[in-house]
Amino acid sequence: MNLKLLAYDWLGLNQLLFEGINAATPASLEPLVRVGSALGNYWAAPLVVAALLFWGRRCADVEHGARIIDRAVLFGWAFLSAFAITSALKWGLDLPRPGTVLGQAAHVLVPEEPTHGFPSGHSVYAMLVVAAMWPIVAAPGRGMLLLGLLGVGYSRVALGAHFPADVVGGWMVGLACFVAANGLTRRIPMLRSAPHALALRLFALSRHRATK
Repeated sequence: MNLKLLAYDWLGLNQLLFEGINAATPASLEPLVRVGSALGNYWAAPLVVAALLFWGRRCADVEHGARIIDRAVLFGWAFLSAFAITSALKWGLDLPRPGTVLGQAAHVLVPEEPTHGFPSGHSVYAMLVVAAMWPIVAAPGRGMLLLGLLGVGYSRVALGAHFPADVVGGWMVGLACFVAANGLTRRIPMLRSAPHALALRLFALSRHRATK
């Protein structure tokens, strides 16, 4: 059996799911769907790192604050590896986007290139955020993280930018990169401790200048 037919096309289910989600999304939900897509914009990664560092330094519980800063460092390493791997997969596999495959049958609401569909970069990034934040937030926060993850994935299909397999693949790539970054930085502690110390120093310098 063709590997692509089984692993990516899901024996035809991938296209059927796309058509169902893409066509069933009413025009009234388009603004909300666009917000969901914007949440998965990986160019916001520096803001996530900065927010985690700020939160960690401001945290009243010193031990918990150190864990938050550690997650910021880990997120940074995972993002760098995920960016490289995602780019390699997009260009290496060069799978077409829905608009290329389905033509006018796909409701494409965002400007997208015709190929480089797998994996969804937005979904990769959303999973990285979830993996970084999961251990340091309470149950309500975890619920919001899962809602955001699903919202980003749904939005990319609803906007016609990706097939469901691109989204699921993005989640898998993001999680795998985070797990790999965690394992690597545990084997080579300096990769984790040095950025952690540098972040604390830079934060202290910025606060010192702000109080002058």
